[in-house]
Amino acid sequence: METEITSVRAYLDTISEFKEKNLKEGKTPEFLFRGQAADHPLVPKLLRLKAKGDLLAIEQQLLEEFKRANFLLVEENQAMNDWDYLTLGQHYGLPTRLLDWSNNALTALWFATEQYQIEKPEPSSAIIWILMVTEADYLNTQENRNPFEVEETKLFRPRIIKQRINNQSGVFTVQGTTSVKKALSLHEEDGFASSLLKIKIPEKCQEAVRDELNTLGVNAFSIFPELEGLCSYLQWKFFH
Repeated sequence: METEITSVRAYLDTISEFKEKNLKEGKTPEFLFRGQAADHPLVPKLLRLKAKGDLLAIEQQLLEEFKRANFLLVEENQAMNDWDYLTLGQHYGLPTRLLDWSNNALTALWFATEQYQIEKPEPSSAIIWILMVTEADYLNTQENRNPFEVEETKLFRPRIIKQRINNQSGVFTVQGTTSVKKALSLHEEDGFASSLLKIKIPEKCQEAVRDELNTLGVNAFSIFPELEGLCSYLQWKFFH
């Protein structure tokens, strides 16, 4: 399913209509949101890069090296298991099989329109994906202790080991090993394809949407409550 919005109000109305439609059909799913600056496939960073060897072997080597290379950098985050290490790596750009989602609709809208000032060869729409899920779609990490042995794509609620995870209401999809081998996008997987709604935001509307979001208290500093976020917010506020 696909639709287009031009304002925050239209976006919230679309979500309400989508929820109402599900209720009439007897469904009460949880909604997750993902904002993208462009219409890229729903694949994790691990599948966007070309591996120098067997991808599944490199994936495990990558995590072990991340844990080993500078333990002092990681230690302060009090990671307890490989799920915590993957969560931490994901937030700092490590290629993983995790894909970011949020329980917060406005957070996703901010990420979608974040790069509206960047010059592009031709006008392009920002994208919001809405994913309908139920509790059965979530992974039990106590039973599935090894992230590399998850065969079927599931959702994962991370421990709040970084404040930004809390501020962004972060949730992840965990690509199953079968899907990683086939390099499948989430909207190509049978269990998720019918549960997705794509919302487009035309480029000409993105600046106005960002202004509306700031009025609602959603900006770089609320999303990234660190000096990086504050500086990004101040640049947006005081410069064209």
